[in-house]
Amino acid sequence: MQQNPKLTKLLVKRLLKKHGVDQVEVTLTEEERKELREVIEDIQGKVEQFLQEFQTDQNKDVKKKEEKN
Repeated sequence: MQQNPKLTKLLVKRLLKKHGVDQVEVTLTEEERKELREVIEDIQGKVEQFLQEFQTDQNKDVKKKEEKN
């Protein structure tokens, strides 16, 4: 599953604005960037796993309905 870069940019921009963070003020060290990237990749993996499990559950439900008919 690919991310929509425009949506991601919009959400991050709104989140930063909500918490009073100005883009000019934000500077991350390489270590912070690495950690942030790892967190995002972990969350992305969990979301993909959830979606796969959801799809599997949906397929099972469809098969059960077909068996009843």
